Amino acid sequence: MDATEKRHYAVIDKLNRKLTVLYKGEKIAETTHALILKEVGKSVYDPVYYIPKEDITLDLEVYQDRVGYCPIKGKATNWMIPNQPPTTYFAWSYEDPLPRSKKIKGHIAFNKNLVTFISAPLDKTL
Repeated sequence: MDATEKRHYAVIDKLNRKLTVLYKGEKIAETTHALILKEVGKSVYDPVYYIPKEDITLDLEVYQDRVGYCPIKGKATNWMIPNQPPTTYFAWSYEDPLPRSKKIKGHIAFNKNLVTFISAPLDKTL
């Protein structure tokens, strides 16, 4: 492991808030089980929300033409909306994440430039 890899790390926590995801004004996901990943590598990256797949209502398909890899998370699977031009990645996941990122298995992250996130306090009365 070189010096750069030693300084590359991520922290994954439960969000502890209700998170709604909108695409073009339509709700595509809502969850109280989101994770937030905070990563530091060559720079400090923006936090990323990971949504459990079962809380996503939008149909997605794997985008075979885009491959990604992270030394902390592993091989990325990229997702797109069916019948939409794949001009940019819409979402990604780590289907078989590396051991130190195993918490994000079964979750999908969305491109923050294409969706809107709405965060609200959890309803404690339930």
